[in-house]
Amino acid sequence: MKKVTTNYIFVLLYQVLIIITPIFTMPYVIRVLMPENVGVEAYVSSIVQIFTAFAALGMGDYGRKVIAGVKRKEDLKVEFYSLYLVQIFFSIIVLFAYLIFTLQTKQYQMLFLMTILSYIFDITWFYTGQENIKSIMIRNMVVRLGSMVGIFCFVKGPDDLAIYVWINAATLLLGQLVTWLPLLRKWKGIEIQWEKAKKHLVPVMTVAIVPIITLIPLAVNKVILGNITSAMDVGFYNQAFKLMTLFVVFVTALSTVMSPRMVKQYNGAKSEDFERSMYFSFRYVALSTLPLVTGLIAIAPLFIPLFLGNAFQASILNLQILAPSLFFSGLAGIFGLQILVTTGRNKSYAFSVLIAAVISLGTNIVFIQLWGSYGTAVSYIIFTVMTCVLQAYFARKYFSVKKMIQQIIPYVVASLIAFGFEIGITYFLTDRHAVIMIAAQVLIGGIVYFGILLLFRDPLLLKAGQILQAKIVHKK
Repeated sequence: MKKVTTNYIFVLLYQVLIIITPIFTMPYVIRVLMPENVGVEAYVSSIVQIFTAFAALGMGDYGRKVIAGVKRKEDLKVEFYSLYLVQIFFSIIVLFAYLIFTLQTKQYQMLFLMTILSYIFDITWFYTGQENIKSIMIRNMVVRLGSMVGIFCFVKGPDDLAIYVWINAATLLLGQLVTWLPLLRKWKGIEIQWEKAKKHLVPVMTVAIVPIITLIPLAVNKVILGNITSAMDVGFYNQAFKLMTLFVVFVTALSTVMSPRMVKQYNGAKSEDFERSMYFSFRYVALSTLPLVTGLIAIAPLFIPLFLGNAFQASILNLQILAPSLFFSGLAGIFGLQILVTTGRNKSYAFSVLIAAVISLGTNIVFIQLWGSYGTAVSYIIFTVMTCVLQAYFARKYFSVKKMIQQIIPYVVASLIAFGFEIGITYFLTDRHAVIMIAAQVLIGGIVYFGILLLFRDPLLLKAGQILQAKIVHKK
């Protein structure tokens, strides 16, 4: 598991960097470009997101699985170019559709052309499938930091909206292009087998349904909220959702690095290794997400007014409602990506997301009438829970529900006890500044949570300790 751990750390670092850079740049951009231009960029970006969902397809998940399943090195080149042919075919169709769309709309749409173009060259799935993540993530981190420097150096006033968009788009494209350099040095020429490419069409389109369907709970539900209530309610919900998604990296990073390993184990008929990896994932998701869920619920009443201002009081309950989705999204990642996609049950994977999205859409329309933005938050939770339950049902023959619950229960207990301390500490520090109270909640909660796990000799923490001790001894 050493390589998996290293890959996980680098994926996590990159995902955290994606989150952190806007925190540094956004205050500067808002001040320099002015709210009107920032609003234009946000609006057009939301439209571009729809096109990129179609351009990206499900190649990230499907391509990673296919590449991980290649057993002979001599077959790798053919398989890669066969997959890439499918990707470029759909990406070019989307690119032309976007060009036609820009002719009917304002000039700002053209600024995002390079963003769409960058998805044509995205081959990150190849490296994750090969479990060769470290080098590619380092390159991407350098490019990401370069974009931040470019914004501070070249965006100086309200007229620099185009420059701001081009810096973001160009660095995204550059990040994709640099991933091609090792392959072009390694392989001479292009080798495509049309029969292989055609074989990938249907599976790719099946998996591609998932990111497109998820636009319903991610984007469409917010549009409905704005139409039925007000833009203010959308703001309350959206800010809470953004804060919740800061922690989703712990979930997405795991599936990114575990899926290729489990594909190789499954294809190699190593059922014991496959099962071991699966239950490791259950433990890890519970270990990492459950304290985040209870922690967010505990600190929300203090954190939201401090971070967003008193005007966003309604975001407190929104965040508390959304928090459990971290845990259910993590489980869905195991059932969906690590089991269903790995075992070739792509239709079950797509069907589960479709049903959950439709239910979410229906409940959203009903609950908005009753609770406003809170109704949209509840509908999102319903989406994650239903996705998790349906995918667990379709993957039921690969795992034991009883054993899974046994893996998760210790973390549930530890999180709830830590939550009690996090709530209790606020009654002892009622006159303190919010920053001090939040810091105390995080510190006490963390000590209690990990202290309980260490007391009961949690295998993941013990393993992490052994790895750390071995590294220290090795350096000495």
